[in-house]
Amino acid sequence: MLCATRPIKLDDGKAYKHKKVEQQTLQHNTMKVQILSKKFVKPSIPTPPGLRNYNISFADELAPTVNLPLILYYPAANGNTATANLVSVSSQLEKLLERTLTLFYPLAGRYIKQSRLVDCNDQGVEYVELAADEVSDPLVAIQVNIFECGGLAVGGCFSHRIADVSTMASFICGWATLNQTKSTHGIFPSLDAASFFPGRGLDKFSMNLPRSMKNAEFKSATKMFAFNKKAISTLRAMCRSPRVSSVQLVNAILWKALIGVDREKHGRSRASVLIQPVNLRGKTNPPLAQHTLGNLWGLGTTQVKAGDNMAFQDVVDLLDGSIRKYVKDCGDVLSNGEDGYEVVINPFLESNKTMSNSEVNFCSFTSWCKFPFYEADFGLGKPIWASAVNMPLKNVVIVMDGKKGDGIEAWVHLDAADMPMFEQDSDIIAFAT
Repeated sequence: MLCATRPIKLDDGKAYKHKKVEQQTLQHNTMKVQILSKKFVKPSIPTPPGLRNYNISFADELAPTVNLPLILYYPAANGNTATANLVSVSSQLEKLLERTLTLFYPLAGRYIKQSRLVDCNDQGVEYVELAADEVSDPLVAIQVNIFECGGLAVGGCFSHRIADVSTMASFICGWATLNQTKSTHGIFPSLDAASFFPGRGLDKFSMNLPRSMKNAEFKSATKMFAFNKKAISTLRAMCRSPRVSSVQLVNAILWKALIGVDREKHGRSRASVLIQPVNLRGKTNPPLAQHTLGNLWGLGTTQVKAGDNMAFQDVVDLLDGSIRKYVKDCGDVLSNGEDGYEVVINPFLESNKTMSNSEVNFCSFTSWCKFPFYEADFGLGKPIWASAVNMPLKNVVIVMDGKKGDGIEAWVHLDAADMPMFEQDSDIIAFAT
């Protein structure tokens, strides 16, 4: 098991831009953290001048101003607690990161809000916490932590302005593939999203999100609830819809619990709307490439009316039906001109209206399942766990594959005052750990 004591961010002194931090020590609960340096890492080959401007798509324009965080955890190999080998591994990771950025060169640039494009200026990615949409903000931050027990954690934070979870997975797995094969064959990203979805100068999908915890108008709480194989099998046995996915079974339990929390808070059953991002890759005709960089997703929307008392099966049917319909509609997005554009844009516009309605319980669930994070081998074997992190959100759920591959982990972000009620929901008690 990974030992979480005294992680150290490494520095080999070979950074392109090197900002020394003299003996900076952070105390976090019982964990002592030493930050030795902060640095930028640039592409190994400079981006040609002809590729300097990367135009974002209208789907990128709609993306919320947040960052996508992920942490991969690796155990100590064969009980080895020596840090010398891990220092070497970290140095190798940095060199391979330079090569990976050569392929994903827009991620090493900076987003220009006024022009709605990425200046591919090779300023690089940085090992720092980042915010989105400012000209000085890196679009990717990477942090490598070494633990005294010999374990290692690789954290990544990606600006949602030009990256969705599929882009994040392509980047991380491409980075790991370089470590395994030393070859770039098979990991070239497609950078032509704007040719399919040209920019239109749209307002971003706000979701009323703060840029950081300190700017939030509420105190947020994040907890992970695990649904193991047995719990999902039990839920499936309760359901008359054999084709429904495990993700929608878990989402039905989670949404039903959030509706119950809202009813307890307000003393009545209010309308509730749930949005679920749907990855467009592989669902359009013709299909978009799997490793297309950018935000290539639409919103599947499901609504429960005020006063409705929904049983588990009812919620499952609603979720499954709305997502199946949206996936079918996405098939003609590329071939139907303006009608196809509206299939993507209209749910965003409607959701922005819904979020401003104080009489609607608005929830957002996103699935990171089936992305190959557990295949990311940087030379230390495959990760023993992949996790999201605490974010300044409420009524937002991120579901991920369980670390054993046969369950689902739900990262639930709520107003801190709502978390105790959510944890006491009878279905959460019965099915989640």
